[in-house]
Amino acid sequence: MRTGCSTKSQRGRCAPTGVWLLLLLLLPMALGVQALSGSAGAATKSAVPPFTHPTKALCKRANYKIGYTVFSGTQPFADLVGTGIEKAAKSIGCVTILKTIDNDTGPTAVSNVKTLISEGINGLIDFNILEPYQPAIAKEMKSAKIPGDAVIGATLPGWPGVGAKDYTSAYKDGLYLADQAKKRYPKTVPYVIGGAEDTSGPLILGRYTGALAAEQKVYPGLPSSHIVEVQTKGLETTAYSNALSALSKVPSGSLVLLTGVNDEATGGLFKAAVARGFKKILVNSYGGDTYGMSQVCSQSNYYVGAWYLEPLVWGRDALSVVLDEINNPGMHIPKTVGVLGAEIVRSGAEKLHCK
Repeated sequence: MRTGCSTKSQRGRCAPTGVWLLLLLLLPMALGVQALSGSAGAATKSAVPPFTHPTKALCKRANYKIGYTVFSGTQPFADLVGTGIEKAAKSIGCVTILKTIDNDTGPTAVSNVKTLISEGINGLIDFNILEPYQPAIAKEMKSAKIPGDAVIGATLPGWPGVGAKDYTSAYKDGLYLADQAKKRYPKTVPYVIGGAEDTSGPLILGRYTGALAAEQKVYPGLPSSHIVEVQTKGLETTAYSNALSALSKVPSGSLVLLTGVNDEATGGLFKAAVARGFKKILVNSYGGDTYGMSQVCSQSNYYVGAWYLEPLVWGRDALSVVLDEINNPGMHIPKTVGVLGAEIVRSGAEKLHCK
């Protein structure tokens, strides 16, 4: 069996190594999962989707070549998804992973899929974030008669997606943040700063609308002037620059609540709020990758926690789905295999991560 990065396109790290990866592997078993109280309801447990835990029983042939095309070789959440794929492939022993990286460039993503097909892959795992290029990728797969799935990302027309239960998980992320704000600043009406990502399509937009709906539940009648949508492209740098401009219209001294479509975009919003001189800042990270957890540790005065989406599980499940598709053509698979996640607060992050 061969696992690892292979193709003519740019290669990146196949997996993060060291203590951060070990700690994230242990994190779902740790007792840092916060019981949500008040309007957030009872304790939230991670949802276990179907088609999980790939086993050797999926090895109906000696070897499967599975292509994995991803938007980044260094973004922490994407890194962990890739690690989940690699670990699952190694554990069952019949899968070779061929990986390409498009660096968030749509035409390169399509070209990479063509390259993977020419190398004889049996199935494709697609983790891209630019929805306009997904139909072209689906067309290449259909022409080559290759099944696959999307790590969402962006949806892949005609194929199932593995990822977050976007609206629901973001709703819980926003709800926990708003509840904490209400407790800490009970008489203050906040400004809600939400990081969005229209380029990835309606599912990812649900991360913005879900968080906002929860915050509006806790603050009924929140004035529209207190709601600020910031386009981020899912990137820390874009989130920072756009939020820096948007926050110029928010009165100094205001309480600002920050949510985003991923940990890095959320971090960019936070840095912009700090740069603008705001003191009353509360943040709930979304994703729970190494960057997000490090923010919970280092910025504990502002970060109430992180909504942890189990990125290693995404990779494992994506591999399981594509093997099921190869082994059982026509098998019914849900359109979305979703992970709900759970809130991780600093007590958990401190135990596992904080120095």
